[in-house]
Amino acid sequence: MSEHLKLNLTVPPLEEAETLVRRMSGVCLSAANTAGWPSSKDEKVLKLVTFSLQKYLKEPDFATEFLERGGLEALCDIIDKVSGNTLAYALNSFTALIEQDDHVLQYAFTDALVARIANIVVSETLATICRPATFILIQTTSNKNSTCGYKQVMQQQPESLVSVLIQRLQSSDYILCLNSLTLLVSLLQHVPDEHRSQLLELMDRHKAYKYVHRLMNNDPSEDVREQLLKFQSAIVHNANRRCKTQISMQHPRHVKMLQTIWTTAKVQHISVSGAKKWRKLGFSTETPHREFGQVGVFGLERMHAFANQNQNLFAKMVLEQVHRADDKRCPFAKASIEVTELLCSQWNISTGYSAVDFDPLLLHFDHVHATTLQCFWRLFQEMNGTTSDFSKVSALVRSQLRATMMGEEGARDIFEFDRLMLDTPYTVIRDRRLKELEWADDLCSRIAIRNLRSRLNRQSYDFLRRQRIGCLLQGAWFPYPTSHRFIAASSTSSLNSSIHAVGRRWRYYKLCPSKKYLQYGDFTERYPPVIDTFESLPHKVDLGEVATIQPFQRRSSAISLSGGESSASSNPSFALFSEEHLPLAEFICTSREQASEWKDGFNMLLHKGISTKETSDYLHSLADIGIKVKLLQIAGDRIEVPHGHMDAPPVPPGLGTGFFYSS
Repeated sequence: MSEHLKLNLTVPPLEEAETLVRRMSGVCLSAANTAGWPSSKDEKVLKLVTFSLQKYLKEPDFATEFLERGGLEALCDIIDKVSGNTLAYALNSFTALIEQDDHVLQYAFTDALVARIANIVVSETLATICRPATFILIQTTSNKNSTCGYKQVMQQQPESLVSVLIQRLQSSDYILCLNSLTLLVSLLQHVPDEHRSQLLELMDRHKAYKYVHRLMNNDPSEDVREQLLKFQSAIVHNANRRCKTQISMQHPRHVKMLQTIWTTAKVQHISVSGAKKWRKLGFSTETPHREFGQVGVFGLERMHAFANQNQNLFAKMVLEQVHRADDKRCPFAKASIEVTELLCSQWNISTGYSAVDFDPLLLHFDHVHATTLQCFWRLFQEMNGTTSDFSKVSALVRSQLRATMMGEEGARDIFEFDRLMLDTPYTVIRDRRLKELEWADDLCSRIAIRNLRSRLNRQSYDFLRRQRIGCLLQGAWFPYPTSHRFIAASSTSSLNSSIHAVGRRWRYYKLCPSKKYLQYGDFTERYPPVIDTFESLPHKVDLGEVATIQPFQRRSSAISLSGGESSASSNPSFALFSEEHLPLAEFICTSREQASEWKDGFNMLLHKGISTKETSDYLHSLADIGIKVKLLQIAGDRIEVPHGHMDAPPVPPGLGTGFFYSS
């Protein structure tokens, strides 16, 4: 027998194949007559035959003859009956046959054979057996010519199979680890919709993402790296599929998740005006399954995971909100759905994700969702938000997500992600968001934004004009001018006595309500802080005589605010001049701010524009803040700003020629 098995491919493949098939079939027939297991003598024959087959089946001519002589059926019988090294050789022979002709799967794989190989993967511990068995299941799951597939591989013991594959990701045997990872990827890529959630729950339960993350951190080889990236892409693909799967109240699993969320909230016995059940949790209506929109079942699973894994926090968040006024609530359900949408957008889940580098945070999606939801909640509280601010909070969270996950100081792991999302102050996030809007050059260059800026400039100017003139109407104290020049003012008392009055150190200017005259009076004390009447302000300056408003340098009496004298100093000062360039009124200001308020107050009152840097900067800042607030609202509401002019729609029929659109 041993001489007969010393085969050589110098003999024609037809003879070699026929000899091996005959020996294999004979042993299988003998085993069938003896309770299904080959005798020790026959097993030795099979061991030698299958050992030789491993090499011979790599030759295309031999493989063809082997199949034509019925060798495939005999090989499948052997796999079903043997164990140990013989099983390893038989499985290796089968993999060699698949590599020669993948149509083998279409003809050979019955449900029973697939179940047998799946059982081998689960129950055997020898790497020499598990490596080829796992490879065969990979081909079975992914081969387009196979009538078998995911359902056949997972038909009997799905949890055991997934658990074993995940455990083998830690194997020191490189090929076994690679094959186990590849089979997990293949299962993820080919899982039918009705089994998708079950598979992902199994992977989550047995901590697949934890072991995949370890492989990412262990400087993987090129082959392992390729499979890890495929695993990452498959996770996103499955998330996208579940986003597109709508929630049905006839689906037991969907109903169970919603009921778990409701029970965990513990608000059954709390009465809320206008809310029967689901509105208490932050849904907009009492039909929650219709509100998941773009996130579908995936959004429900994330909400369920948060409620289930953070039960106390979840119940506290919901309870806190139901006791708030209706317009002060941060609706939990709406926030959870919004956060899921933000994360899907961040990872391009719905627009075609393709992994090019490792992204460990993606493997912790539920954790990332929970942290981001808490960040959303925190920002809403810290900005004292209302329900109308929801979109603005969403824009802030989106900005923080982008900075945390993609910025130069981005999170390197889940712990860093938690720190950045939960500990970054609200003011930092807000200021960054405003800078992002400021840097949006393309947006700001659009006609709509330029028109907005022009309108806000006019509004800001009107606001500043009212504020500056308001300062004149209220009046203010100024140091008494020590000028010996003539002050062209009319009064009921002697002008010279007013100017040279002994002990006069303060002057109070106040614009009269008609805004045609500036009245003032001179005093020895700076009291009261504000003079409301005009009885003590006998002097008048006719503003109609003012030709120019100019700064000037004059040495004042430099009266300190406390009333004590100090050495003369130069203060920001200006004067109202007539056409003859005579000073009508002098203002020795105590600060640049006061000089700006009064000088530009007169400029704006007399329609002479703006002359001080302080007012100009203030005007620019007001317009910029207005632009940023508007852009923040636009970004939060996800409104697209048009690039050019928008054509007016046609006049509706029947309205006549007098109808037009107002600009």
